[in-house]
Amino acid sequence: MPVSEQGHILVVENNDITRKLIIGILNNKGYETYEAKSGDEATAFLAKPLQLLVLDVENDNIDNIGLLHKLKMSYSRLPVIALTDEDNQAAVKERIGVDQVTIMKKPVMPEKLLQNIQGYLLPGIAEKIVNETVPASKPLAPDMRDPQAKADREGFMRRAIDLSQEKMDANCGGPFGAVIVKGGKIIAEGWNQVTSSNDPTAHAEMVAIREACKALGDFSLSGCEVYTSCEPCPMCLAALYWARVDRIYFGNTREDAARIGFDDDFIYSEFKVTEDKRSLPSKMFLRDEAKIVFENWMKKSDKTPY
Repeated sequence: MPVSEQGHILVVENNDITRKLIIGILNNKGYETYEAKSGDEATAFLAKPLQLLVLDVENDNIDNIGLLHKLKMSYSRLPVIALTDEDNQAAVKERIGVDQVTIMKKPVMPEKLLQNIQGYLLPGIAEKIVNETVPASKPLAPDMRDPQAKADREGFMRRAIDLSQEKMDANCGGPFGAVIVKGGKIIAEGWNQVTSSNDPTAHAEMVAIREACKALGDFSLSGCEVYTSCEPCPMCLAALYWARVDRIYFGNTREDAARIGFDDDFIYSEFKVTEDKRSLPSKMFLRDEAKIVFENWMKKSDKTPY
C-alpha cells in the first residue's frame, strides 16, 4: 500500500547525514516523507496527514521529546520509531511515553528500519492509524440522540447560564459561568471572578477546572464534559486541552462576547505572528542555562508524567 495514499512518514533527525540516509531509504521504497532537523521544526507538519514518526531521541533530545508531548496533547496516536544510541531500551520507551513505539539502536540498519515500518503500515492497519492521528474534533456522543441525554445536557448548560446571571448580579465579575460534568453529575462549578478576586486568570472555566481537579484529586479531567455559557477564550481553551477534557459545549459565541466588550480576537491574531512582531515584546535568552533544568527533568526518576 503506497504511503502517499494515506499520509507521509515524518523523519526528525538533527544529523544531516543520518536524516538523508533514512529519507533516501524510504523514498527508494516508494514512501513519501517529510523531514525536519528538530522537534520544533517538525511541529509545522503535525496538521498534515501522517502515518508514522521516525524520531531521534538520542541523548535525551529535549526538542524532540517535546514534539511527542505535543502529539499526546492533540490526542494523536501516531506510531513512533525511536532512534537512540542508548542500551536501556525500557528506559527510552518510558521516557517517550506513547502507546505505539519501537526502539531502534543506532546506527540505523536499512533492512531493520523497513521491517519495522512495514509492521506498522500493513494493509488494514494504515487506514486506522491515519484516522486516529490526524487531529480532529471529537464527535458528539451518540447518546445525544437520546431525549433523556439531550435533556440532561440542556440542564447542565442552563446551570452554567444561571451561574453567569447569578454571579454577575452579585458583582463577582463578568457574565460567564461554567460547570464540569463526569458520569452524568456536576462535579465542579465556576464563574468569572476576575474583578472580585483581582485575578486576571479567574475566568469561569479556569475556576471550574481548578475545582474539578480538587474534587477528583487529579490533574487530568479525562472523561469529563464542560458546559460553559460562552465559547472559551484562548486561555481557557488551552487550559481545557491541558486538562484533557472529552468535549466542550458552549452557549454564546466569541463574536457575541466581542459585541459586549469581551473581544479576544487580538489574542488569536497574536498567535499567528512571530514573537518579534507581537504587541507584547518577548525575547529568548539564556536558553543554554534554562535547558539544563529540562535535561535534569528528563533524568529525574521519580517524576510524575504529564
